[in-house]
Amino acid sequence: MRKFALLLAALFLMASGCVISPRRTVNGSGGGGSNSEFSLSANPTSQSVSAGAAATFTISVQAVNGFTGTVTLSASSASSTVAASFDNTTITGGSGSAVLTVSTTSTTPTGNVAITVTASDTANNVSQNVSVTTSVQAAASTASALVPAPGCVNSPAGSGMQRVSLPFTPEAHGFTATFDATPSAAMDASLGFFSPTPGPHPPLSQYIHFNPAGFMQAVNGDALVPSNFSYTAGQTYHFRLTENLPAATYSVFVTPPSATEIPLGTDLQVPIDQRGATTLNGWGLQMNGLLVNGPDLATLSVCNFDLR
Repeated sequence: MRKFALLLAALFLMASGCVISPRRTVNGSGGGGSNSEFSLSANPTSQSVSAGAAATFTISVQAVNGFTGTVTLSASSASSTVAASFDNTTITGGSGSAVLTVSTTSTTPTGNVAITVTASDTANNVSQNVSVTTSVQAAASTASALVPAPGCVNSPAGSGMQRVSLPFTPEAHGFTATFDATPSAAMDASLGFFSPTPGPHPPLSQYIHFNPAGFMQAVNGDALVPSNFSYTAGQTYHFRLTENLPAATYSVFVTPPSATEIPLGTDLQVPIDQRGATTLNGWGLQMNGLLVNGPDLATLSVCNFDLR
């Protein structure tokens, strides 16, 4: 009788269209889904770079549903003249980030190049893909003309350092840079430049600091200049920065919304880690953190960067 009852139950399940099967893993792609054990993202998703230079992206892995496994990162380029590499190809513990460096050559054609990043959890046969785009521009032979870097660079909280290659090499006497910066909240953030140094990831020489107390400050050597210039979340400030490369000095001026330009610091010493540099090869920004009670999605946005 018991066997007969079990047989009837099995026939009922089959007739109802129900199938009992073991748990399986899913090999998916994209920005994360309901079957994924982790999500994958890139910041920024696109950058401009001169042929022969390199751009960097922050690739982040975020655990989903308590995932604590190991994720392996790999990248493939759509162009044979563009190489992609990571500073770290393994993310352990379910969450973490790595820096993706996209390197071009002097013969790389102008245009957009797609880089596909794959994050794989081989233990569970799960993977995620995300794409970033490098916009390759022709290398300029002179700095006599104004060459704008298109678009904006956004640095959300926790995104780390954002690097952007200069559209050309500054002339030996120095340069003037202008740009607009918009902080969406009170934050601990820095703006500055990169000088050519050995290794793929030179440090950011901090020139302008957004103080968590709500003040802007310039840097003099290795110290922040005291300032009572406050900034307001959501407002855009225009900056003009001039640097004398041979003298290793610079001045920075800021124009608040609907106001006149005022000096944030003049004839200051360049940051210590840039002392002795005869040129620069990039600019960048870094979000170190937020004020207490700052929103999780706070962002420092820099737009309209020009160099002459």
